[in-house]
Amino acid sequence: MNNIQLCYFTSTASFNIEVAQMTVAMTELQIEKQHHDLKNQCQVRERSTSPLIKIEGLAYMVLFRPDIEKAAKFFVDYGLLLDKREEETIYLRGLTTEHHLIIIRKGPQEVATIGLKASETHVETLAQEYGQPIKTHPEPMGGKYVTLIDPNGLTVEVNCNLTPLIDVKKEDIGAQWNNAGEKLRVNEPMRNPISPLTVQKLGHSLYSVANFKKTVHWYQDTFGMIVSDFQMLPGDDMPIVAFMRCDKGDVPSDHHTLGFAVAPELGHSHSAFEMDTFEEVAIAKEWMSHRDSDLKYKHGWGIGRHVLGSQVFDYWRDPFGDMFEHYADSDLFSDTKQAGYHLFSGTAQHQWGPEMTNEFKGLNRRWETVKNVFKRLPTKDDLTLSKLLKMMKAI
Repeated sequence: MNNIQLCYFTSTASFNIEVAQMTVAMTELQIEKQHHDLKNQCQVRERSTSPLIKIEGLAYMVLFRPDIEKAAKFFVDYGLLLDKREEETIYLRGLTTEHHLIIIRKGPQEVATIGLKASETHVETLAQEYGQPIKTHPEPMGGKYVTLIDPNGLTVEVNCNLTPLIDVKKEDIGAQWNNAGEKLRVNEPMRNPISPLTVQKLGHSLYSVANFKKTVHWYQDTFGMIVSDFQMLPGDDMPIVAFMRCDKGDVPSDHHTLGFAVAPELGHSHSAFEMDTFEEVAIAKEWMSHRDSDLKYKHGWGIGRHVLGSQVFDYWRDPFGDMFEHYADSDLFSDTKQAGYHLFSGTAQHQWGPEMTNEFKGLNRRWETVKNVFKRLPTKDDLTLSKLLKMMKAI
């Protein structure tokens, strides 16, 4: 290559880099303008200026299932540990000393209760404000709690002093990674067994609600929760999704602990368990994929990486139709981080990975969804026909 050719290729490469940088800058300006415009339109606040208390996190969920053994089998395959069994109740845990993450009780199918963590002082504050008694959990849970009902009828138990569990030794899933800049694994091939890997914690839970603004404001006013990100439809001043985190001051908190959405089907959307690494999420997916087909586990969506929250994700539906997620590498925000405002769309849900599946969207249950929607449309509900059509177009 002569000097003229070298100069040409160097100039072309420099020009292409400059064009790419200008494109990125223009995209960032467009996103910033969109954020500003949506924020000015939004009729739901980011946080409360004087919340009653501030919760510390998500403790557990109580599920009612007609077949508790079948329900427990799914969660054991999903990476939870069966800790205690009673006649009509099964307790499952994760790796840490946190108390039971999933409690399965015998009864008609329902996601009945979420348990939140707070200080003893804050539990007493809630009891006094709402005129509710402070109760004591029976063993094996221990601790005290107060029961509230949120604006959509979900039972919320706010707990303190739950009995800690004995720590469980983490599974060894193999040697170190050989990254490009640091290669530490020598003479040791990477061979990870395909088996259930124990989850760390119950990280977040999302619900479809009829009264979006009232619900978000209630969780802000009562529990001090902060919106990390809103998703909105074009030309609409009412968001349809809010991801909410705990306010721990300058201590970083997971991008969201609870989330609320306006969606065709009311109730539990999904709940998520944290794994240590991307590879653990992948191994868990491989394990679930090889379970017997008669167990009726359905893959929901993944593996991919979300946009809002940035988690690496993989979703599965249990035999009773509820969706659960394995995730790793979530964003962490302190109390100074302001809310983001984003347009809702199917492509905005993930940075990379497969397109959102019909299983995840619920389109494989069209008739049930249509019936539920038509029951709701005549009521004073946030799901209007106009909003529904916009959502269908966006997704």
